[in-house]
Amino acid sequence: MAFLGPEKRWLSSRSSRSTLRTEPEHAPVNIDDVGSGLRPHDKLFACPYLKRDPEEYGERQSCSRSGWTTVHGLRSHVYRCHILPIKCPSCSQPFDSSRLFTRHLAEASHCDLSLCQEDEPILGLESLIQKIKAPKSSSPNPSEEDMWRVLYTTLFPEDAKDSIPYPYVENISASLNIVSRCQSDISLPLVRTPLRTPEAAYFCGSSLRTSHGIDDTVSGASTPGDRSSSPATSIGGANIRDSNGHERQVSNPPSQHTSRFGEAITYSTGDDSSYMQTSSNRTSSQGEKSTRKKLKKELRKKTMEAQVLEFRAWDKPHRTDEHITPGAYRGFWVWLARCFTFYIPSWFLKKVLKMDDIRQRLAFRQKVLFCVLLFAIYAVVTYFLVIQPILSCVIKVPVGMIAQDTGFCSMVRSIIYVYMGLGGAFMILVAICVTRVRYSNRKFEEHDALLVMQIPCYNEDEFTLRKTIESCVQSSYEKKRKLLFIVADGLVAAAGEKATYQILLEDIFNHREDLDLGVGTQAHEYLSFAEGGASQNKALCCTGFYRGVPYVVVIKTGRDDEQDSAKPGNRGKRDSQLLAYNFFHYVNYRRFWNPFFENLEFKMRTCLNMDARDAMYMLAIDCDTAVDKTGISYLIHQLEKNHKLLGVCGYTGVGNAMDSYVANSQVFEYWLTHAVLKAVESICSSVFVLSGCFTIYRLKWPNNRPAILHPLLLEDYAGTYDKTLHEHNLLSIGEDRYLSTLAIRYFGSDCRLRYFSAATCTTVVPTTMSVLLDQRRRWTNSLIHCHFAHLNVMPFEASWWTHTRMLFVLGCELFMVFILPLALPAGVALAVISLLLVPYAWALLLAFVLLPVLLCILCMDWTYIPFYLPFFPMIGMFSIVIPIFSLWNQDNFKWGKTRGG
Repeated sequence: MAFLGPEKRWLSSRSSRSTLRTEPEHAPVNIDDVGSGLRPHDKLFACPYLKRDPEEYGERQSCSRSGWTTVHGLRSHVYRCHILPIKCPSCSQPFDSSRLFTRHLAEASHCDLSLCQEDEPILGLESLIQKIKAPKSSSPNPSEEDMWRVLYTTLFPEDAKDSIPYPYVENISASLNIVSRCQSDISLPLVRTPLRTPEAAYFCGSSLRTSHGIDDTVSGASTPGDRSSSPATSIGGANIRDSNGHERQVSNPPSQHTSRFGEAITYSTGDDSSYMQTSSNRTSSQGEKSTRKKLKKELRKKTMEAQVLEFRAWDKPHRTDEHITPGAYRGFWVWLARCFTFYIPSWFLKKVLKMDDIRQRLAFRQKVLFCVLLFAIYAVVTYFLVIQPILSCVIKVPVGMIAQDTGFCSMVRSIIYVYMGLGGAFMILVAICVTRVRYSNRKFEEHDALLVMQIPCYNEDEFTLRKTIESCVQSSYEKKRKLLFIVADGLVAAAGEKATYQILLEDIFNHREDLDLGVGTQAHEYLSFAEGGASQNKALCCTGFYRGVPYVVVIKTGRDDEQDSAKPGNRGKRDSQLLAYNFFHYVNYRRFWNPFFENLEFKMRTCLNMDARDAMYMLAIDCDTAVDKTGISYLIHQLEKNHKLLGVCGYTGVGNAMDSYVANSQVFEYWLTHAVLKAVESICSSVFVLSGCFTIYRLKWPNNRPAILHPLLLEDYAGTYDKTLHEHNLLSIGEDRYLSTLAIRYFGSDCRLRYFSAATCTTVVPTTMSVLLDQRRRWTNSLIHCHFAHLNVMPFEASWWTHTRMLFVLGCELFMVFILPLALPAGVALAVISLLLVPYAWALLLAFVLLPVLLCILCMDWTYIPFYLPFFPMIGMFSIVIPIFSLWNQDNFKWGKTRGG
């Protein structure tokens, strides 16, 4: 199914279907009038199931009394009425046919409520939906009739192709519902009261739910945002909203709908488009035509479809069930890696480096291949742009490959001028972006959307845990509208320290009874996703209130067969995030069911009196981060104000600056990264990484469609396939950046990821050089491979301008990673030579060195200027040592030393 995007107004959580009724209701049906309502060239497509078995489906009003002008609307009917199972909305009892369901409704006055149970995932639903999608055709413009035949053969592959029936409705007198291409219909009611069909009953009762309950009618439009309903549109009038949000009624003249059926107006709220079609057999005056034209234009602007059309990225599926980047090693890259690393024998890798796994050896060869190619590029650039220009143009020694009379110096001089011009233009762009972000409006309003504050933890101590939890609880956001969701990643304890899960259950939250009973005895199974792929795991959930804020504590305990291991239940931070995202996807869309999710939803309803479907946003925060009191409220305000925002992040500062010189040198580096890089990304494109320590994602759009809960996005983020070197760097060490990469891939055509400097937090940074190297190795390698993932798969259905802006920012950042290790030493060498040969060169060099300080002055962040002094000697470490160290350790997928040691 295609997922619609966000709208400027609140939309219904289910597909709307406007019904236009003619008056009087009990008048006899005139076949000629029905035919006159259509254009001469219009034909109505029939349901394939009705064509194949008229006796079974002849009694279904949705099949026998309906016709479709396009195959698109017919596919939607096939999905809703034939693929989804038939269930009673009261007792959830399934039925094999509509006849049995009709008999059940007629005979059973009271349903057996003991059979009522929550909907479980429909096995094979995704593949069934895929079957009825628009087929790929070799012809550029396949006819609707051909598409109907392809749909028929897809649904009934066992039928012979020569026995495909006539696709159109043969007897129009039997078709009393004419469904437009926007899935609206013109209903001619019969004298008897129509019985509620099983398709409508299931569709209304269990298929799609709003965040506040089950809808009662199909034609109504229940709005989850303002909890109000909009009446169904009729020929007699239509309720529309003006620019101020007030409702008013637009009435049509009685002569347009009561005199004859031939003059019909179709008002649609379907999935494709919205339009108003007026056809008349009599001649109208020029004034009446002008009035109808204005009314048509006004109604078009006010319909929900006009708003939906602004977000085209969800009108059709983005891809098939195949993975975009499958984790199988390509034969070409294996062959290429072996050719360029032939001098490294396999026995050396096995015996000396202890690489017994072939995947580990292939990753090592791919790393060597990447480094060899990069070194070759460095050698060529260094010789022709550094060594030879110095010899031929500065020292003027006839040494090297270039002769002195070839004009080489003029070419190098032109390249330097172009490079300096581009650098100056980029600095002007940086100044503009920094100013726009720094001086944006900092006012905000409090909102009541339910926020989930997800805190993954591993082996933190009590002080670190309390600091993060207290900062979230004491934030200015309403206590009853935020939920603490803490996930302890396994039964892990540092040497000589108390286990994190024990600190949570004993010291912070009062759950000693659960510890006494045993965490393993109360755990339930769920599907986890670790480095090795999908596997079963067990988890325990505890709920309660902490200082008036509801909380959920999840302890991953591990399977019974891993209790003797060093880290039972440990699956990594990505699995902790997926546990939260998959749970909220389950409660909203009834997919990814498992016993643990069912138990957790039950406890939230009974113990917390909270419906998990009300959650609209999720705060991703690290366990060593303390948020500012108003930071959460400010980011929520931005998401509520702009429905095109999928995720937002704030400024992250250093909280332990005085612990060591290494920590002190990172204060200015953190400021420079946010003030420059994130500002340029936010203004020119989208922020490529929403930092995992302080980010808020939108879980679903106001119309209840999934945002970050998109099932294909979560499937790619789970990474259950075998991984290459590239994919290990995406999933194993760079989960925060890769989640942002997937968000841009699926929603980047219309939505944005933004950075707001007004929302602040502080975090704990490494205090030793070894921990700093391991942290920056993970960050650098994930940046490189996520940027390559962007280049491999650009945002779906995005415009060329979106791609251009994104490629510009990607090129700038990759230039800084790959070229700075070469450009910085070359720049120092040229600076020394210019100081010896060119007068007043020291002034230009000083201006270049103090450029970051000028940015501080431009942003009026005076407190960061003194921290430039310890940062300046570390420029070589951040720009040369760390990139080279990271490139050589691309095959190291371990986290290494963390802040905890």
